[in-house]
Amino acid sequence: MAADPIDDIEKWSQDLVPWKRDVLRRLATGAEFSEADYSSTLSMVKEIAGFKLSSKPPAAIPFTKSHFAAGATTPLTLKGITNIQNINQLTANAQLDFCPKALTIIYGRNGSGKSGFARILRTACRTRIENPAKLKVLSDVYGDSSGPQAADIVIDNGSGDTSIKWTPGQTAIAELMQVAVFDTVSAQLYVDNGNQIRFLPFGLALPHRLNTVCLQLKEILEAERKSEVGNKVSMTAINFDVTQDTKAQKFERSLSQATTDTAIATAAKFTSDDEARLEEIRKALSAGDAALADLTAFEKWLRDLATECEEAEKGFSDKELKALEKIYEEARSARTAATVAAKAMFTDEPLPGVGSKSWRALWHAARDFSVQEAYVDRDFPITLEDDAAAACVLCQQPLTSDASARMKRFQKYLDDTLGVAATKAEGIVSEAQKNLKTIELLEASDFEARVEQVRKRNNSLADALATFKTTVKKRRAIASSYLSGEEAETAPLLVSVVKALTELLQKIQKEKEALEKANNAPDRALLVAEKAELEDLKTLAANKDRLTTRRDLLRLDHAYAKALTQVGTTGITRRANDLIDTHLTSAVVKQFDTERERFEIMHLKIGLARRSGQTKAEFDVSPQTKLTRVTSEILSEGEQRALALAGFLTEVELTDGKGPIVIDDPVSSLDRDRSIKVAERIAEEATKRQVIVFTHDMVFFNELSKAADSLGIEPVTVGLFRDKDAAGKVDPAGVSWKGLNVSKRIGKIKNDSASLAKLYKTSPSDYEMRVKGLYGRLRDTYERAVEEVIFNDIVRRGTDVIQTQLLRKVRLSDGLAIRFYEGMTKANTHSHDNPASDTVPVPTPDEFKNDIAAFEKLIVDLKAEGVAAEAARPQMKPKKD
Repeated sequence: MAADPIDDIEKWSQDLVPWKRDVLRRLATGAEFSEADYSSTLSMVKEIAGFKLSSKPPAAIPFTKSHFAAGATTPLTLKGITNIQNINQLTANAQLDFCPKALTIIYGRNGSGKSGFARILRTACRTRIENPAKLKVLSDVYGDSSGPQAADIVIDNGSGDTSIKWTPGQTAIAELMQVAVFDTVSAQLYVDNGNQIRFLPFGLALPHRLNTVCLQLKEILEAERKSEVGNKVSMTAINFDVTQDTKAQKFERSLSQATTDTAIATAAKFTSDDEARLEEIRKALSAGDAALADLTAFEKWLRDLATECEEAEKGFSDKELKALEKIYEEARSARTAATVAAKAMFTDEPLPGVGSKSWRALWHAARDFSVQEAYVDRDFPITLEDDAAAACVLCQQPLTSDASARMKRFQKYLDDTLGVAATKAEGIVSEAQKNLKTIELLEASDFEARVEQVRKRNNSLADALATFKTTVKKRRAIASSYLSGEEAETAPLLVSVVKALTELLQKIQKEKEALEKANNAPDRALLVAEKAELEDLKTLAANKDRLTTRRDLLRLDHAYAKALTQVGTTGITRRANDLIDTHLTSAVVKQFDTERERFEIMHLKIGLARRSGQTKAEFDVSPQTKLTRVTSEILSEGEQRALALAGFLTEVELTDGKGPIVIDDPVSSLDRDRSIKVAERIAEEATKRQVIVFTHDMVFFNELSKAADSLGIEPVTVGLFRDKDAAGKVDPAGVSWKGLNVSKRIGKIKNDSASLAKLYKTSPSDYEMRVKGLYGRLRDTYERAVEEVIFNDIVRRGTDVIQTQLLRKVRLSDGLAIRFYEGMTKANTHSHDNPASDTVPVPTPDEFKNDIAAFEKLIVDLKAEGVAAEAARPQMKPKKD
């Protein structure tokens, strides 16, 4: 006997690493995997991968089937859609309420607004879609509506009504994923692409949900890896002058996460003896290599010049010049403000100019003398010494009280915000003057000689360098003028020479390589090799810290790689699909065939085959022909719609939970016979879950209402209409008269006749008109009773279906026939125009009430007659297979 799915899952989980078993446990006991769950699980994964964690992760609790809550989900009911704004041509603040149980049928003619409501549910709830653009919900394209598109979807998830804000394109709401929507767009996908079981039953979702967690953990780890490691490893590479196979370079290239600190210390050891030997070899090689040295020197000059030119272009750019001019102006403005303040503060001082540049220099000199010589390490100014007047640091005479006060005022002024700000701004200008970029190579004494070397190889570059030098000198002078507050000429255009210098440098390097080859000799080669070894060793030793940093980064990267291996999904996906094949595939195929049989499309050679992914179970539809793999290219429109409904109902039947379903225009292109079967199937589904149906087909509306009545379901019906202004308006009177069956027509007539007695007394003329109309409705209901009650819907107007097997229920006795004739005649008489001679009296309210009661009694008796007729004809009853 096959084990239950949850038993197989428990057995399989025992071979998983502890953290995955812990995830299964969390998934089995909770609806959603929270951020806290992800955080603690990630720490478990990192611990296994070898990360250094600040705190130890929680202990993993292994999954057992006792944790599984049998897939229980909070029941959800769709209560309605309200506060609709800017959706198609739906009226502002449109509202549509749904029956919280069983069946709601929304009827409306084309353009009445049904699709607008359905589109909101299609985008908010679960539906089959491949192209998200098809989920777009437009506003009124012919109107001038503005503002955001929005609506409130009202649900009850067991704790009372909750309003969910909806806008197009928003992130899916988890609760609404319990609601499945079928419409024309999704129908095509069911025909060609098969089924997707969104919420797997029997606990089969657990492996797929584990995959979802693993994929999310993978996303988190990859983002962390990019941030923490990224390209930092390459940034720690050591730039050797020449790439070659020296021991130092081989060690640098072979560095890995396994390299120890001892290995790094040993490989990067460069002693004083090594330095002495390197210098000795350099002298030996330089003696016979004058030409190579000259070329090497020229190469270095070009490289350094390119760097200097590039820095000059940046340092004396238009943007930088403007910035220098700005900081000087800011310093000048600050000092002006401080000077104005000083003038206001020291108007009564004996001498003018307090706060000026020369005065500040005098003050700072006096302060330096005080703290360094006269009154060491004491706060300046000193006005008292041993309770006596201190000596002035300038005139060295005792300070009078006025002089002491003046000294303190001067210091207070310098400590004032304006003075400090001015001093700080002037400090920035001074710092900028000190840091003004120097142009050493361009102004060097050998510049002209070097330019001539350049001219031998590139005449235009030599001219450009001369112009560049002049331009840079002028721009530097302009920069200096800006920082000094002096007038400056307009900066000349600065044309870059860096690219041309770089190209010439590449040529020189090739010349150098050729010269090196020409001077090669066995002994020289050995010295060159030894020199290379020592130079690279010296470079390696100088970059020892880089080696350690890279090794640490490689260790971290290795840990991330190990963690990413931990969250791989291949094995989980394989097992998830095995479980589906064992416990679900046959159920899907069986249910699909059951649904197809209900719709009488078993003759279609259509099969299902599993094609599941990492996080969901899918079943492909196969037309079982080599001519095409697209089922819709073979079937008629009606067959496609029937097949799509079969696929949709299979999917919702096997989806965990009993969430609501919404079906928009289910019988498009279906013949009436199959339409009846669809109505019966939908009504049957309404006994298990909430069902909402949108339709424009009045005949189907009646078929569905009758199918629901036969199962004891009282469907809630809603009539939608539009006027010249907007669509989506709910008819307060309900669905149109022709959409009502006999029972509902009687109820409406009785309801509309409630005011007859009062009208009879107050306005005989209005009463006559009212009662005449009601008799007309009664006559219509007699006619409908012939079709619905007497002939038990064997033949219905508007359809081409004749259900001859229902003749077993048809019997009309003479007494019932006479009662029907008399009632119909009276209704006919009082609903038509009668002679002005008043030969036909207007019935009283009581008489009309009695006529309605007589009709109700007639209907009861006619139904009883049908039951008796069926009982008397057992041989006519259909035999079950």
